[in-house]
Amino acid sequence: MFAFPVDSVTLKELEDSLPNGLHDAEVVRLSVDYIQRRLILDLSIWVGDMDDPPERREAYKNGQLVLSGLTFLIMEPPDPRYPYRVSPKLTVDVIDASKSVDAELLNSLPTGAFCGSFWVNQWNGCMSFAADDAAIVWMDDGAVTYRGDKQV
Repeated sequence: MFAFPVDSVTLKELEDSLPNGLHDAEVVRLSVDYIQRRLILDLSIWVGDMDDPPERREAYKNGQLVLSGLTFLIMEPPDPRYPYRVSPKLTVDVIDASKSVDAELLNSLPTGAFCGSFWVNQWNGCMSFAADDAAIVWMDDGAVTYRGDKQV
């Protein structure tokens, strides 16, 4: 039997707590620790508001998405028809995991675990995982960076 903290948060709950979820989050680094059962993604997360003046809409905060109790990580290969090798960044969006992960695998997860999937735009493919808990740790003291329209 698995024990889970009472305050465990799923990826969906964490995403719902952010202004734009993880829409167009930019992956800077990914780290997997199988001994500690942890997946850490260093992200630049869009926290802007489309109702703000244009110069403040593209607001980003650097943070780490920490997935604890990692059960698995699946990374599809990039689509060879996509220019995945020349892209300066990876942008992701959360998608329904049931569309990218085998149903039998989903049904085998322990009670309390969740499955999540990121659509990796530059790969035209998915990154899927299962874990017990999701958290965001803000970096740089939670500083917000505003990007101009010309930022890539």
